Amino acid sequence: MATLKHLLVATDGSEGSLKAAAFAGDLARALDARVTALMVQSEDVILPNAWGAGDYPMAAPYASMSVDEIRAMLEQRAREVELAQTAAAVGALATAPDVAFRWGHAAEEVCRYAVDNDVDLIIIGSHGRSGFKRVLLGSISNAVANHAHCPVTIVR
Repeated sequence: MATLKHLLVATDGSEGSLKAAAFAGDLARALDARVTALMVQSEDVILPNAWGAGDYPMAAPYASMSVDEIRAMLEQRAREVELAQTAAAVGALATAPDVAFRWGHAAEEVCRYAVDNDVDLIIIGSHGRSGFKRVLLGSISNAVANHAHCPVTIVR
């Protein structure tokens, strides 16, 4: 079995992803591995924020902000809130968790990041969707598990 030295925890700031982060921290401490917390944001959130209807009303009026400014604002918020919470959920390690942010399709970017950064194990939370919701919304955790080059642990 390969040695696990670099763990990637994919996060969206949800309760499930924070549970995955805590699991990653426990595993990292047991294996003396490093952890990276990665958040991927879809570009689809930019337009609603440009209209002022987004989840992150931080500055108004949005009409005066460029797409690049909105993108920067959303990324800054992700780093200050979701990624900071995820790093805290990992807990104390010999080396603080790295944090990374990417734009794009979550499953694709998680898999790409894992390849580009020599990740040995991806740890991701499960939202617990089933039945019609899973068919309609899809499952990022299942997509990552099916396409990743390395092992994937899905935490419930």
